Amino acid sequence: MAEQGSGRLSGGEKALVAVTAVLVLVFAVMLGVRLSGSSGSPSAEARTTTPPTAAAPTTAPPAGEDLSDVTWDFAAPSGNIACAIDDERALCGIADFTYTDEIPAAEKSACDGTVGHFLEVTAEGASLVCDTSGEALTIDASGVPTLSYGQKRTDSGFTCASSESGMTCTHEESGYSFSVRRATYALS
Repeated sequence: MAEQGSGRLSGGEKALVAVTAVLVLVFAVMLGVRLSGSSGSPSAEARTTTPPTAAAPTTAPPAGEDLSDVTWDFAAPSGNIACAIDDERALCGIADFTYTDEIPAAEKSACDGTVGHFLEVTAEGASLVCDTSGEALTIDASGVPTLSYGQKRTDSGFTCASSESGMTCTHEESGYSFSVRRATYALS
């Protein structure tokens, strides 16, 4: 603790105050989202800016995988987001985004590649995926079917919905999902 009467906080006390303030802010945002009664629509989920570390159903920090050979099943009309669905997961990639500061430092440091360009949902939860390919993500949507705004695609127990506010993919049985758009992402 600070010396009696000095009126100054030590470095450790300042760090404790900062961590406490961040936790209170995260709690307030989560409470606000819960109390707002989010309708579960893609646009409501895409507006959610709760950091992924605060969402209970997220999985552990990404271990990493080479995603350079992903074959896209469909793409958003913008061509900035493309997705693939298989029996295990729905995976989407986003080429251009501005939410880098929202990605938790723990996930960035646990990744031996890049994190933020790929998101997935499985029966166990939704998460960012660490890409260890070493390649910058570009989405060539030529020859890839477009999932127009307002349309959904369901396959292998997953549903992805395209809207003007981004893409939302859900594991139907568990209810886990993610939403992504250029400005933000949400895991639930």
